[in-house]
Amino acid sequence: MNPWEESLREALRRKDAPPGFSDRVLARVRDLPAREKRPWFRAFFARPALRWAAAVLCLAIAVSVAYRGRQERQRRQGELARVQVKQALRIASVKLNAARRMVQEVNQGTGQSRL
Repeated sequence: MNPWEESLREALRRKDAPPGFSDRVLARVRDLPAREKRPWFRAFFARPALRWAAAVLCLAIAVSVAYRGRQERQRRQGELARVQVKQALRIASVKLNAARRMVQEVNQGTGQSRL
């Protein structure tokens, strides 16, 4: 084995911790200030990128809802216009038929041919 491998093996060899190491670590952990419990969403929004992503998502939802509402209003207006046009055509048809009958009656009284 070459010296480089031997030094690497020595560096990576398992060594026991110095006496009292675990006691010192546990004492430091006990001395740490207690972390306050926070709701999960506080931790989620603690990152600026996630805040921006949430804001963009909310904006996209609001825009799509507004767009859909506008489309629905336009559809309803189109339906109303269609109903009004049908009604206007029925009224015009009734009036034209009445006028045609009157012309026919006048023509029959004078003996003229039909239009």
